[in-house]
Formats: sequence, structure tokens, C-alpha cells
Amino acid sequence: MTKFYSVSAAFFVVLAACGFISPAYAQDESTPPAAEPSGVIPVPKVAMVDYQKILRESLAAQSLREQLDQIRRQERDKIAKLEDSLRDSRQEVDRQRTVLSPEAYEEKVREWERKSGEHVREVEKRKRTLDIAFERSLGEIQNVLVKVIRDISDEKKINLVFTRSQVLLVDPDMNITDDAMARLNKELASVKLATTPAPAGK
Repeated sequence: MTKFYSVSAAFFVVLAACGFISPAYAQDESTPPAAEPSGVIPVPKVAMVDYQKILRESLAAQSLREQLDQIRRQERDKIAKLEDSLRDSRQEVDRQRTVLSPEAYEEKVREWERKSGEHVREVEKRKRTLDIAFERSLGEIQNVLVKVIRDISDEKKINLVFTRSQVLLVDPDMNITDDAMARLNKELASVKLATTPAPAGK
């Protein structure tokens, strides 16, 4: 299987292979030396993939965002109705101020503030839950995408893959984004938004 290197290490590997630095300096002295099966630095064969573009535009990513948007619209409707109810109840409390004793009025105000605070906390909790669910489901897409990139790399004998954000200029022939997108769409056309809470400790 094709070997992959971290970006920082790969940078020095490329320089060493091109003769700009001695291979002895391709390894950071502060880092324990990695095992070298052959002792020979392979000739770099580099490719680039627009990772973020695929996570935005792939069929699975689009289906995931559509599900999230639909749930968020439903949540906004629920929140709007509850806020209307809270506003009406506060107005009712204020209307009773002239007929209630100061103590009774303050008690009703505290009760309203308690309900309002619970509402705010519940909204924030639900938002965090949706964010976590989205990230978990996005992780499923990322796992398949990494597999797809590995398959392409094995087929084309690529041993170094950069993301688009890590390079300034790239030869179009080194760009495997379209190939990776097509394969991902074929293997994973949609993904269901996770709705169950993550296991404890995750």
C-alpha cells in the first residue's frame, strides 16, 4: 500500500529528493527517527486534492446539509412560538402588577425568568446537539473520502498528497479532486444526519 507522510516531513523529503538539502536533515533532530524499511527515500510523486470543496459539493455532503437546514427551520419555528408564548406571559404578569401584592408580583416575575432561562438553555443545548450530530455525520463522509484518495494514490503510484489549502500553484495534471469527487459520489451518495447522542467520553 502507498505510504503517506505528514506535510511537514514531506516538505523536507521533497527538498532532499531534489538535492536542496542533505537527506540527513530531512528528519527533525528533535523527533525520534522513524523506522526505515529500505533506507532509501522514494522519489516523490505528488498530487493535490481540494478536500474542502469535496466536503462542500459532494452528493453526500449536500444531502447532509439539506437535512440539517430542514431541522434548523423546524427548530426556528418552535423557538419562535415559544418566545411568543413567553412574551405573552410576561405581558400578562405586568398587567397583574396593580392587583397583586409586591411579593406576589415578584414571585411571578421570578417564575417567568426561570422559564425564560430554561428556554435559553434548551435552545443552546439543542444547537450543540445538532452541531455534534453534523460533525459526526460529516466524519462518515471524511472516512470514505480518505479511502477514495488512498485508492487513487495506490493506482497512480502517488506517495504524497497535499490539500488545496497547502499549495499556492499546482499543475492541473496533479489535481485529483474531480476523480475523488466522482468516486465518493458513487460510493456514498447520501448520509443520514446522526440523531443519537455520542457515546460517553467521545
